[in-house]
Amino acid sequence: MRRTEHTAARVVAVGGLVASVVYLLWRVAFSLVGTDLWLSLPVVAVEVSGFLGSAILVWALWPRLGEQPGRAGSSEIAAGSAAAVDVVVRIDGRGEYELRPTLIALRSVTGVNDVIVVDLSARPTVAAIADEFAATYALADSSDFSGVACAVATARAPRFLLLDAGDVPTTDIVTRLTRAFADERVAVAQGLGVSFADDSIEHGPDGRHDLTFERAALNPMLGTRGCAFWTGSGSLVSVVALREVLGTTTVTSTTVTSRTRATSLEAHWALSGSLFSAGWRIVAPVEVAVVAHRVEPLESVVYADRRARVRAARRLVAGWRQHYTARQRVAILAWCVRPLSGLRRAAFIAVLVLAMYAGSTPFNAPLRLMLAAWLPSFVATSVGLGLLSGWRLHPGDRTRWSLLSMGPACSSWRSTLNPVAATSGSQFGAGLVVGITAICVVLVLRGISDQFTHALGRMPREVLMGLIVVALWTLALSLDVLRLLARRAMTRRSARVASSLAAILGERSAKIVDLTPHGAGLLSQTAVAIGEQALLVSSIPTASGATAMRVPCEVRSATAVEGGCWRIGVHFGNVDNRLASALAEYCTVEPLWERLGVMPGTSVTEARRIDWVREFDDEAFIGRGTLRLLAMVALIGATGSSIAGHVPWFGWMVVSFAAALGISLLLGLVSSRVGQPSSSLSPDLAIRYPTARSARG
Repeated sequence: MRRTEHTAARVVAVGGLVASVVYLLWRVAFSLVGTDLWLSLPVVAVEVSGFLGSAILVWALWPRLGEQPGRAGSSEIAAGSAAAVDVVVRIDGRGEYELRPTLIALRSVTGVNDVIVVDLSARPTVAAIADEFAATYALADSSDFSGVACAVATARAPRFLLLDAGDVPTTDIVTRLTRAFADERVAVAQGLGVSFADDSIEHGPDGRHDLTFERAALNPMLGTRGCAFWTGSGSLVSVVALREVLGTTTVTSTTVTSRTRATSLEAHWALSGSLFSAGWRIVAPVEVAVVAHRVEPLESVVYADRRARVRAARRLVAGWRQHYTARQRVAILAWCVRPLSGLRRAAFIAVLVLAMYAGSTPFNAPLRLMLAAWLPSFVATSVGLGLLSGWRLHPGDRTRWSLLSMGPACSSWRSTLNPVAATSGSQFGAGLVVGITAICVVLVLRGISDQFTHALGRMPREVLMGLIVVALWTLALSLDVLRLLARRAMTRRSARVASSLAAILGERSAKIVDLTPHGAGLLSQTAVAIGEQALLVSSIPTASGATAMRVPCEVRSATAVEGGCWRIGVHFGNVDNRLASALAEYCTVEPLWERLGVMPGTSVTEARRIDWVREFDDEAFIGRGTLRLLAMVALIGATGSSIAGHVPWFGWMVVSFAAALGISLLLGLVSSRVGQPSSSLSPDLAIRYPTARSARG
């Protein structure tokens, strides 16, 4: 971002904060008279906490990324690559197939000494893969949830590069991160990671990854002050610094877990705080992405991750007895704003529902004056934060994040949830369903009361309409987050690498049109039977050479398409190590390198095409149809309240809002019924194809 643009962003953000201060002073001085303090004071507390969060984020985003220290040219990068480092590849209890692409990519990474595979689950298959790639296998202690103790005890170089299995680094990740250690007080250089997935559990309705703001804006900005956070994969770590904060040169898992507990994410955040208090710095270079993160397909794992973020944030905020500087304390608060926002959003919905049910006025102010005082601060602050972050934090992102993380935030007070043992019942948006249900029920009850029974307390007309508008706005955002509106149907899409490889399936000639490490999509002019076993023969071309493919497979789908051809989906049977490595290189490593811009002989504009195949959500979200029906009934209730008696202008505003939301709900329902894939496909494998109708669409 250029200096003039960043200056303009600062002006807009400060203007929004000043307007917020004026609004809050007016709220406290004039709007609480004659209200029920048991309700009005919590409302003010929610508003004040939102203002403080915005102010802290403005402070965190105040520097320009161009002001980040340590930027260097290619000659300086090359000069900093003299000292080789160890690489620690950490793998948890999930699929060991994710380990192979990372180890393949590390063969081409410069500046690597030894590769250490830290296994958190004690599986012989992981040890076998490590042995195949001549890597050191290290088994983490059962109490070492993060593997940090095992990594520090095993690494022999002064620094080690930490990667999670499934992540693909650039070939120059070590040389780029090494230059940050020109400052001897740097303990961790957290590299920029990106996700090239088009859709996943961690993507919002607008197609943006939930953690884009933290990775590409907030953490690099904090890194300009030496107060970035160690987030894990893609980081270069000083062993000396870790040993110092752990208090011993012989690190044990008990030492690590006594500080961190539960998950690797909590370990990294807690150790970040310990490094700050010991005087170490953590930086987050952002000029280029150095690692491509794997796609997380399991909703329960994402749910556990968000819970861990809330727990770690609470512990950081509560740790004021640590010897932090003022800058470090504010940086910690800035990092914890988003993880803790789910608690604030839950309180907001609670006071909204209570106010509408009890008929109590949370403040006394004319609706026009309220909008005139609040709207400028809300808009200017949101736009200012978006501009300061380089538009990586869009207006509304904070609200959507807080809505979706309400469940993990509220359940974080319970015992630790192991992400490996988490069940599919831990659905990411389950807490939001509770909030939607509460809003819908109170809107229905309020509509029945205002039209017929008059059982609920009466409220001033303008106050009631204002509360209904806020309730409908919250309901609309909540339904959008759950992908129940027309903007995005509730379907996911699985990535498949486009190809054009000649093949033979059994006795039939065919062409492989897309490929994954576990299966393939073919076009053939000959029909096949679902469940048929056949031998697939082809050749996989990679940068390291062509690999012959002869693999038994099972036909999982067969759909007639235009031109008299059949679209066939097959799942591979037993795959030997040589072919598994070729598939991992062709389907994972090379496509990600192409998008990172480090694939020799290609550019980012020449990256091979990824086909995104629509797939039906096999584990349908709880009560999806019920939520739509309940929301429609709630809209009727809101309309009933707005047209009871005389219908002023704001009553028609509510009716229009409810009508627009109802139409969007209906369109979302229709779009979710179009293009569902065949039900004959396996639910446990991402080998799914659209029907002929959706393929033509």
